[in-house]
Amino acid sequence: MQKLRKLLMEYKFLIVDDHPLFREGLHRILSDIGIEDISEASSGEKAVDLAEKLKPDIILMDLYMPGLNGIEVTKKILTQHPSTLIIMLTVSEDDNIIAEALQAGAQGFLNKNMHSDDIINSLCSLLTGKIPLSKPMTRKMLIHLTANTKTSFKDSSFNTMTSLHNAISPREKEILALLAQGMSNKEIAKKLYISEYTVKNHVRNILDKLHVRSRTQAVVYAMVNGLI
Repeated sequence: MQKLRKLLMEYKFLIVDDHPLFREGLHRILSDIGIEDISEASSGEKAVDLAEKLKPDIILMDLYMPGLNGIEVTKKILTQHPSTLIIMLTVSEDDNIIAEALQAGAQGFLNKNMHSDDIINSLCSLLTGKIPLSKPMTRKMLIHLTANTKTSFKDSSFNTMTSLHNAISPREKEILALLAQGMSNKEIAKKLYISEYTVKNHVRNILDKLHVRSRTQAVVYAMVNGLI
């Protein structure tokens, strides 16, 4: 975990929240472990501008803000910078909201009431390829994601189940199944006796083939279409 904390120090962060006190507190949490490149935005509109200007690696995004909310901002930023990692921060744990945020491309969803160590540990888990969530993915949340996924892919180039199954290789299906178990890239590599680099390449190919932005979306789509 210490190595991952040191790795976090190399990333550029953007904190997006309309409450100055919360931004200050989160800034301090990141600074305390040695992260130096931290910027702040007080609104969704400013976040979009700063994301374009600063190209942050990780954005910690408030869900509810005046003007553009966190989900709208996430969609706008990822359209221009799809590699940006966006983590939603909120006090709400409504399944529908969490599902909508993940469907928009957010890589995780953390509760603002979490302790500072839990926030840092969740960010570290993000670097290993895990999906940080402040609560387990419930059946209700999965149903919401599934419904949105079906709608999102109704015009997909995968017109038949046969073409979809042929597009995803046996090894990629194997990795999808392990992603569904919540395994990190390192854990998958150890399980399959391959390198982490190879796992990353497989995950990237899976996302490209399924036309999705995140591991969560890939897992849900695979479940919906019987790949795993």
